Amino acid sequence: MLQRIIAARERGEGTGGGCKRFGVSRKSVERFWGEYCRTGQCLPKQIGGYRRSRLAKHDRRPQDWIGAEPDLTLVELQQRCRAQLQVSIGITALWHRLRRLGLS
Repeated sequence: MLQRIIAARERGEGTGGGCKRFGVSRKSVERFWGEYCRTGQCLPKQIGGYRRSRLAKHDRRPQDWIGAEPDLTLVELQQRCRAQLQVSIGITALWHRLRRLGLS
């Protein structure tokens, strides 16, 4: 859709016409056009994957814990992270980190 909005603006269609035609806000059309004028392209922004895990510096410890006690639950691992590493991490974030390390 971004490319169609840019093409419409290049053909001379106004901001108001573009937002009605494509069902987006006037501000969005202005932002897409502004980015295109500045950079020569308008690409979608990255969704996710840009935050570092709070456990990134401590990857070895959960691996050791699971190696010693393979039946540890996520809640138990979460509690150990808080108590021994002083890292507060949610269950889902913990699971994602363990999966990334090949431990889930």
